[in-house]
Amino acid sequence: MAKYNRSLATALSLLIFFGILSLNLSAAQAIDPIKIILPAVSDKSGYNSPEIISALFNKLRSQFRFPKYDILAGPALTLPVERRALERMVLEKSADGIANLEITRLRSYTRNSFLDDEIIEETNLALTLTYYDKRSGQYGRLTAERSVTELAGVFSGPVPHSLSALEELLNRLDKVFPRQFPGPRY
Repeated sequence: MAKYNRSLATALSLLIFFGILSLNLSAAQAIDPIKIILPAVSDKSGYNSPEIISALFNKLRSQFRFPKYDILAGPALTLPVERRALERMVLEKSADGIANLEITRLRSYTRNSFLDDEIIEETNLALTLTYYDKRSGQYGRLTAERSVTELAGVFSGPVPHSLSALEELLNRLDKVFPRQFPGPRY
């Protein structure tokens, strides 16, 4: 009797398995990602540091992870970032939204302390994140600023402060484009 029940359970599970396979659901039907355009980070400050631009873009990209989002990369925007320009870009690429990051102000320089025994680093930066969500019609511009005077060291300078400012912007962007997994961004 136990042998009969086991073979019946096996036959039933195979029948269910092949029934599911016969439905022929593709991965595209199972997951419908939100298409987001991420233009390259534009530097309007003139600082022109590839290291900072790369670090900022990687952190911005970590907000939009697959399978919830599908990233469409694009060149840096040189035109004024206004609602109409973003709407046009979203329509042209048939996307669901766009998030554009700009370095609007970035100055960093070092100087000697009053007694010439330490090196002081001063960083002044402002980031602007402009977004448009076609699904809800939301448009917005978020800004984060940092002005820091500190001893020069490994964790000083424009890179950690710009990443900190971007983290602040992305936390506010969570209301429009929520992350798939909470927790720290890389």
